[in-house]
Amino acid sequence: MTLDEANAELCRHRDLALTAYAHRLLAEGADIHGEEFRADLAKYAGELEVWRSKAMEGLRQFVDAMMERPSATLH
Repeated sequence: MTLDEANAELCRHRDLALTAYAHRLLAEGADIHGEEFRADLAKYAGELEVWRSKAMEGLRQFVDAMMERPSATLH
């Protein structure tokens, strides 16, 4: 798997999590056109993007370590 493929998979999971969260908010009676709904989604989207970015940074560091020292392990 390449870093691009890993990123695409993380994006897919991020998008699925955001969709599930939106469905949950709507099931709880949120107004899809309401400011609170948009604010909640935007906040969660930001948290998910931080998660994706940190995961990608960890993968990049691991790849860099493997290139420098092929016996390195992922912790």
